[in-house]
Amino acid sequence: MDDRRAQNHKAYISFLNILIHSQTEDELVDKLCLLLSSGESRYDYAWVGGPPAAKGELLSVRAGDGLEAFCPDLAMIRGDGADRLGCPAAVAMADERTCIVQNIATDYNFARWREEALKMGYSAAVSLPIALSMGESWVITLYASGGYLFDAEELNLLGVLAKGVGEAVHKLRLGAGRLKSIKALARSEKMYRAVFENTGTGTIIIDHEMTILFSNERFEAMVGYTREEIDNRMKWSQFVVPEDLDRMQRYHYGRRKPGADIPIEYECRIHDKAKNLTYIYMKVGMIPGTMNSIASFMDITERKLAENSLRESEAKLSAILTTFEGFIYIITTDRRLEFINRTLEEKIGRNAVGELCHKVIYGLDTPCPWCTEKVFTGETVRQEVKSPKEDRWYFAVRTPIFDTDRSVIKVQSIVLDITDRKLTEEAIAASAKHLRKENLRLRSSIRERYKFGDIVGKSEVMQEVYELILNAAASNVHVMVYGESGTGKELVARAIHKMSDRSSKPFVPVNCGAISESIIESEFFGYKKGAFTGASADKKGFLDIADEGTLFLDEIGEIGLNMQVKLLRAIEGSGYTPVGGTLVRKPNIRIVAATNRNLKELVQKGLMREDFYYRVHIIPIKLPPLRKRKDDLPLLIDHFLSMYADGREVAPITGRLLAAFTRYHWPGNIRELQNVLKRYVTLRKVDFMELMEAETFVEDPEEEEALPDAGVGLTAAVEAFERRVIENALEKTRWQKGRTAEILGIHRKTLFTKMRKYGLK
Repeated sequence: MDDRRAQNHKAYISFLNILIHSQTEDELVDKLCLLLSSGESRYDYAWVGGPPAAKGELLSVRAGDGLEAFCPDLAMIRGDGADRLGCPAAVAMADERTCIVQNIATDYNFARWREEALKMGYSAAVSLPIALSMGESWVITLYASGGYLFDAEELNLLGVLAKGVGEAVHKLRLGAGRLKSIKALARSEKMYRAVFENTGTGTIIIDHEMTILFSNERFEAMVGYTREEIDNRMKWSQFVVPEDLDRMQRYHYGRRKPGADIPIEYECRIHDKAKNLTYIYMKVGMIPGTMNSIASFMDITERKLAENSLRESEAKLSAILTTFEGFIYIITTDRRLEFINRTLEEKIGRNAVGELCHKVIYGLDTPCPWCTEKVFTGETVRQEVKSPKEDRWYFAVRTPIFDTDRSVIKVQSIVLDITDRKLTEEAIAASAKHLRKENLRLRSSIRERYKFGDIVGKSEVMQEVYELILNAAASNVHVMVYGESGTGKELVARAIHKMSDRSSKPFVPVNCGAISESIIESEFFGYKKGAFTGASADKKGFLDIADEGTLFLDEIGEIGLNMQVKLLRAIEGSGYTPVGGTLVRKPNIRIVAATNRNLKELVQKGLMREDFYYRVHIIPIKLPPLRKRKDDLPLLIDHFLSMYADGREVAPITGRLLAAFTRYHWPGNIRELQNVLKRYVTLRKVDFMELMEAETFVEDPEEEEALPDAGVGLTAAVEAFERRVIENALEKTRWQKGRTAEILGIHRKTLFTKMRKYGLK
């Protein structure tokens, strides 16, 4: 429906009411201006002017509120030395013709008026003469903004309205008084026919018996009859289709009864002379003071046909929905099914409309945990969910359905089975899991590499050990740790366990050399009650305790050949049977073994099975003895002194004492250093036992410079001493770096690193 034409039609009905009800000419023009500048009008301002009432005036104001704020013609109305044709209103008044300015910004015919109009925000204006009796005339001026343009049909209707005002004022002046009805106006052929014929809609006046008193040309064209055949001869009911006739009659007679609640706008179907069907939108109002009504019609056949076409499309869409391979369903706000497509109905096994969606589709007693409330607030939600009913993955799109007030009244869900895709994704993720975990662990451990878990050291050999620990933790294969006694093999095993996926499961350390051959099988595999004398209850073995965790086999070289066979079967997947038991158990364990022996020699000598060796020797990690990582002595000393001080004041490590630590070869490795420092903290003595043949000495704090009391810690003092030692060694060798490194017992690269650190050049 054309919006402008509909507004013209509405304005026409309102205008007729003003003509009918106005009792004076002032009342008429005041109401006319209010109508044309109201919020429902397309115009911003309207005023009516007449002949000059005072000396110097070009025009006098008959009607129009807020002249000072809204009327650009004010200066011209008052004269103010302006040209007599200085505005459209003056031209329309003087020349008795319509004066229109479609674009004020580009029209320079009225310079002063144009400036005022633009200040007030207007973009277009039109002035029309109103012809009165005895050669007198008024003028009505309308303003619009926002780039509004007056069209020809609108200007024609405004001209008709202006003539109607002139006729009405003339009637009032002649004493005719209030116009009684549209029929009375119709007798004035010039006014009535012009207005009636130019409404842009089919219009008729109907009496109380449904007889059509008047009709316009547009109505003639709609029904195919001439005006002579219609007026005062045919009834309105003759044009209404039988299906709508009862409703139209109820409306017709009901609106003529006081207090009846009858709509004034509605749709109806009529047929023309050739029995062609037309859909119309009609508006009906009673003419005050009469039993007659005026009705106007707009042809909405095209719109209705489009609606019918839309319904057909919806039917086709419905057919598609019912055959869709996925699930489609609609629920109300209380989560009850309102619609399910055929695929979902076949899956459920019945038409479950009216039942709770979560119970029917997913087998849950309460709303699905993934069913977010966002969709009930107006958001479309897309998510992947796993159905607990059948353990399958689905991709769901949930869309809100709104009511006319934009509130959510329903939710539509489209659900696709993506189980195959998810399985593929999981397979891809599993294949990349090792690399991702390794990368994350490398990143997480890159900081503070002077300490790796409980392992202390930043020498190059220890950095290589750390890399191997990271690689081992990222995998699930067995690990062999080599190292002399006291080098920290169990610490390495624990670090691997803590950084692996098994960190939340048990870490079970076993000293294989401390278990008697006679009981080793029962210790590893456990036993059942009554399996042997003294077996008063079931006991779990190491493999059972370490299930899903890590089994640390220290001194693995001490395990006998017979036990190696049984362990090999257990870790290869064949399982084991507890002593005295009958059921085979298959543990999920990871073995980290440790030894200070040469396992290859044991294999060559027949003391270790070759297949057992290769099963546990997948990732070898070799721990260096302390004598080969003396660069770490300051860190280790600082670490153990902090550990054993326990809040007590510890005697400082002097340069002489640190030099003695560096010269000593530490056959007992870290364990020996740990014990020496524990005695030092307790007794303030250092005893190197074997090498120094129990030589004991007590450091005199005054004999050498100790750490300063304020602001300097052990690390700073050690670094200062280390710099002096390196500098002295360089001077003794005349800065021959290879010889200096040999004297200091460190690698050349380590010497270069420390020289750069201390600025020795």
